[in-house]
Amino acid sequence: MSRPALLLSALVLTVTATACSHSVLVHRPKDPAIDKALTRMWTAEIQRVAQDGDWLLVRSYASVGDAIVVLTSGEEVSHAAIYDGKTGTVIEAITPAVREIPLEELVGRNRYVIVVRPRGTAAEKRASVMRARSTIGTGFDLRGMLGVADRKDRFYCSELVYWAGGVADKDDKAHFIITPVSLIDHGEVVYFSGRRDDAQLQRVASGWAAEHAEVRVVSSSRYE
Repeated sequence: MSRPALLLSALVLTVTATACSHSVLVHRPKDPAIDKALTRMWTAEIQRVAQDGDWLLVRSYASVGDAIVVLTSGEEVSHAAIYDGKTGTVIEAITPAVREIPLEELVGRNRYVIVVRPRGTAAEKRASVMRARSTIGTGFDLRGMLGVADRKDRFYCSELVYWAGGVADKDDKAHFIITPVSLIDHGEVVYFSGRRDDAQLQRVASGWAAEHAEVRVVSSSRYE
């Protein structure tokens, strides 16, 4: 079976089989408090580092993420989105349609986050955010993701980033499928969260959460 056909079979099965929606290759921390602390810490770090129009590349905890990372080469990246620094939100193409969600929601559902800064001016990057936002509500392009048929009125995750970021206008290479990991070639990695299941990172997140919880208590006590 050819690679595109194998990709088609695997992704159709994982997208449609809701009973197997969770990853079998990677797992979340067993302690929910640590899991939440990592999400909060990473969200704060990304808000400090990321700029308008940066790309967020992630490794999900969904079974479709397993299929994508197994059938693509390079860094284990299964999804891509565009960051809006002014609103603290991300725009992503996901089933059933393109949507805008809080940054923390995206961070919370993934094993790790890579922030890639695309080439271009600040004005061009802001324009990319607006282009991405103009597609909100547009249907998810599953067939395009599988390389079966490219629809101009639908997007899959990395296709949306590739198009909205203006890369499609500058890239002189022909692409069968725009994979999330391939976006790294069109920018600079400015942040890597580390892996959620890393024991040392979990200890750091636990200390971070304790420190910031104390700050919130002290801050609120002034008004009691």
